[in-house]
Amino acid sequence: MLDYVTQLIRSIIQYRLDENSDYWARIKTMAESGMLSPNYCKALLYQIEPQIEELKDYPCYLHRAPEPDQLYAEGRPDIRLGALVDRPDLEVGIRLDGPLFVLVGGLIGQGKTIAVRVLLRGLHEYNLKHPDRKVSVIVFDRKGGDYADLPALFGWKHFHVYKSLRLALENPPGVPAQVWTNILCSAYRARTRLQFAEITLASEIRTLLGLMNRDPSARLNWPDPRLLLEALHALPPTCFSSKAEYTLSLIQALTAVVQSSYTTFEAFQGFRIDDLIDAGQSAVIAMPNMEPSWLRQFFVDLILLQLLKGRIERSERVDRTKVLFVVEEADADLHIQTESFFSSRMSPISECFKQGREFGIGGIAVISSLRSISPLVRENATTHIMFRAPDSIARDEAAQTLVLPPGGELTLDHLTKGHCLFKQVGPWPHAMVVRVDHMHPSRTKVTRYDTHPYIPSQSLSEMPQLRQDLAEIFDVAKKRQAAGHKRGLSHDAASLLKLAASHPHVPVARLFEKMGQLSFSRQRAIRTELEDAQLACFEEVRIGKVNMLLIEVTEAALKMLGLKLEPQENKGRGKLSHRTFAHWIKSHFEQKGYAAFIEGMVPGTNHPADVLLKSPDGKYSAVEICVTSPDNLLSHIQASFEASKVMEGMTVVTTTKAEARRLKSQTMSTVGFKEYAGRITFETIQKYIPRSV
Repeated sequence: MLDYVTQLIRSIIQYRLDENSDYWARIKTMAESGMLSPNYCKALLYQIEPQIEELKDYPCYLHRAPEPDQLYAEGRPDIRLGALVDRPDLEVGIRLDGPLFVLVGGLIGQGKTIAVRVLLRGLHEYNLKHPDRKVSVIVFDRKGGDYADLPALFGWKHFHVYKSLRLALENPPGVPAQVWTNILCSAYRARTRLQFAEITLASEIRTLLGLMNRDPSARLNWPDPRLLLEALHALPPTCFSSKAEYTLSLIQALTAVVQSSYTTFEAFQGFRIDDLIDAGQSAVIAMPNMEPSWLRQFFVDLILLQLLKGRIERSERVDRTKVLFVVEEADADLHIQTESFFSSRMSPISECFKQGREFGIGGIAVISSLRSISPLVRENATTHIMFRAPDSIARDEAAQTLVLPPGGELTLDHLTKGHCLFKQVGPWPHAMVVRVDHMHPSRTKVTRYDTHPYIPSQSLSEMPQLRQDLAEIFDVAKKRQAAGHKRGLSHDAASLLKLAASHPHVPVARLFEKMGQLSFSRQRAIRTELEDAQLACFEEVRIGKVNMLLIEVTEAALKMLGLKLEPQENKGRGKLSHRTFAHWIKSHFEQKGYAAFIEGMVPGTNHPADVLLKSPDGKYSAVEICVTSPDNLLSHIQASFEASKVMEGMTVVTTTKAEARRLKSQTMSTVGFKEYAGRITFETIQKYIPRSV
């Protein structure tokens, strides 16, 4: 049994009493030095027992509260957020003389929005006191009502994405149109996951810019999504692209924008963030029910890119924050997987967190959890405000980000409403428990919104000169295509085309083997020749550890060769690789005596399986293929098993073992899907690849 001296020392260390109290730090030192008797230590144990019992229920193993000279070593905050719970006389907040990037996270209803509102109120008061150092604010109000009262209170502008704001695709002042087109198309590709159609979109925008603007010195009119869509429908699919499928995927994405955005993007010239900031104004942009999520994100991307890229191009380097943006509900925007779709691995919000400091840009991002949030954002945030964590994983992520001491993560489970952990880059490097000042939530219902000058867009039918110019482009494209067919094909290209037509769905490497020894440069030239003549489509896909090139002849090639066109229902859906895999799997099972149907309807449902199988004894099963889009796999499983009473099993086929393991783990860990575990197998496509031509 421990003696009272040792027990006292261990209790002080275990519950970190010495970290939060100078008195208990001295007691610990004296006990370790043998200066206290066992009876005195026994009395002290009785004294701290209530405090220990409270710490067991509500642990707070954080570093002690700072002294005033430690907290304010660089000066008092310009904007107040609240006060320390342990030291109500010490206020905390943010300063505006350095980088200002705030990450606010925590469980719903704990005070995240109130904290942001308190900061914005403090910023407004700062602007009134310092008109020469005014900070403009742009709030993206995703729910449309959390900040609806601020414009009237503070004299800000209030826009609505559907009712009053028109955002054109135009370049910010100083950024060349060619450069901005690349930036714009890169963001659009990342949000819509268009992959290769980015170049098609850029080519079309550049063409329409030249046709729509006769005076290059004037402010440019930019085509809106509706005009881009109409132009694509009016021209052959290879007018702006080497492959028709790129144009078709772009048409689908633009159709989604036109149908979902209502009138938001119907402008040749529209809302410019720089005009607002140059006038010293601030604004709340209401964005309620802006769906789908990628469209909502793209809207924010456009404004932030105008803000950042314009200042970079104009070299507007400053030593203070001049504009602050606030993005609510930013979990999806900053998800690490979402960021991976950007070529720079950074979304526009991340780019602002990374580069905005030098150009006077600050930001506040509000999230629910740090789980899966971009490490770049977490690392570049200068202030973290973390409320109660929603789960243990989020709690541990927050503890790592805030660099909490051992056991400190338990505090996140017991923060009361309005209390948060506050940590910022500065003289005091430790997280502190802060009580956020109260500000009533917004209950304002707005019926009128501010407007701004803009040039409304026009449809192609309202622009006769543009129609005429596009007709001339159409004629040139047709003549170029006709000239390509008249020139004929080289011997090797014609040989590959005939082999691909007579042996469909066979990998290109196998076809080249039949043709003899051909150098890599010659193989590449043959591919280019067939693509330019629009006689074949190619796609390179990663299978296991190697890349495999696939080919599909076009209808024009089949007509030229005098071959019968394949019925549309037998082609399959998705990209070339997806369709090819479906045919490989169909052939594989047919050789085993199965009846196999591509896009066959699962019995008892209206759901088509990639490949539906019927065994010789009459039992049904399905094969689902995941190449580039595994996101809807769960819905396919649910549709196949829950609605059909005769489905025996399902095989999920992907390209690599790692992807198969990931999909299996994701599926089996999803609530409600474990019951299908014994009926679903996960395989790679290697076993289905045809072995001979």
